[in-house]
Amino acid sequence: MKPTEQLWDQKATDWAERSEMMWTTGSRKTIIPFLKSVITSGNLLDLGCGDGAACRLLADAFQVTGLDLSEEMIRIARDKSPALDFVVGTGEALPFSDDTFDVVLAVNSLEWSTRPVTVLKEISRVSPLVVISLLGPTAAPRALSYRRLHGEDAPMGNTMMPWELVQLADELGWTLLDETVIQKEGAVMTGHRLLDQAHAFSCLFAFRTQRFI
Repeated sequence: MKPTEQLWDQKATDWAERSEMMWTTGSRKTIIPFLKSVITSGNLLDLGCGDGAACRLLADAFQVTGLDLSEEMIRIARDKSPALDFVVGTGEALPFSDDTFDVVLAVNSLEWSTRPVTVLKEISRVSPLVVISLLGPTAAPRALSYRRLHGEDAPMGNTMMPWELVQLADELGWTLLDETVIQKEGAVMTGHRLLDQAHAFSCLFAFRTQRFI
């Protein structure tokens, strides 16, 4: 088992106890309103769905599918929401046909891949629209990529910065529709894009994708 899957299998129970709070009153509370400012209904893939909290909150407006690499997370998601569709899989090889979804929601999941460009290409293959939340440079989970400096496999697969995601999206022919930041506790907004990204807990982006050929 790879370090990432192992970590999330181990964290699944604790995560599931806190997930609803994170989405309703915690660090993720602004993500669903941001998503709904871009699209209000349709087929949605939650890429890195965890225990399915976002899927449950979105099921009244969207036809939702949740995907996660952790079998334990998916087991919990299915137990909590047996009527919803949950799949074990990875962003590098999405087990869906072209143009299956109207939107992909990827919340703090891209960082865990060692092949983030492949994940972006897969997203553009299955959906014309994506909302991505990317951890800021000082977000605590970033510490999980540290062992990469020693040439070891690390649970968090890459250290992509928000500005790098924007540049990659531009290279892929994507169109940036909207963006905002989720402030880190104690941070003061400056109005300067890169400075605010640098001390954000995470950054939210909405892109119109273009099929990668």
